Amino acid sequence: MLTARCYRLREEMRRSLPRAMRDAMRPARVTVYDPEAIVRLLNQGKVRFVLMGTHGIVGWRSETRATDDIDVLIANRDHAKAVRIIRRAFPQLRAVDVPNVVTRFLEPGIKDPVIDLMRPSAEIYRAVFRHTHAVGTKYRIPDLEMALVCKFAAMTSPTRTIKKKYLDAGDFTDIVEFNREILDIAKLQRLAEKVKPGAGMEIAKLVDDIDAGRIIQIR
Repeated sequence: MLTARCYRLREEMRRSLPRAMRDAMRPARVTVYDPEAIVRLLNQGKVRFVLMGTHGIVGWRSETRATDDIDVLIANRDHAKAVRIIRRAFPQLRAVDVPNVVTRFLEPGIKDPVIDLMRPSAEIYRAVFRHTHAVGTKYRIPDLEMALVCKFAAMTSPTRTIKKKYLDAGDFTDIVEFNREILDIAKLQRLAEKVKPGAGMEIAKLVDDIDAGRIIQIR
């Protein structure tokens, strides 16, 4: 399958960079947390999860993009267990809970989280568990259409910073262009309606703009 092969290539490219080189490109005070280690811990704890964020879309992109944080969507019934597992494994991190939304793990003195354990509080995130793509037997990522809808949800969120919305728009454009031949527009529109009413038409317009070579508009 094309997407699985692309994902393996992206992962091989990421692992081919020497750790010392990857670390040197990040702020000295920030530890680089390995998503594979997080995946292993959650699997050992029998936690139901989907890898999200940049790590969750890397297989759908045409090339890798660097990130320091690890986003994981945790099933509601397993969220407390997942928090305990990460706390035990990384006692140096400070846990900050946003009720019903996410538990963030931060390094002392660093504002941005390094690990986010997300709750499926919104309808679109509850739907993620039904629309995934297996990466071997290790973990699951959102399938193509769901990955795009999650990006759409982020780039249209009123609480998202404009800087991050531009990153989201770049990811969205790249994923559409790279996977256009296998993209199911009807499914994409159907899933987008879980974000908000009318989102199906909005996301189809974004795809049309990308097809036509137009720059997509960020709201």
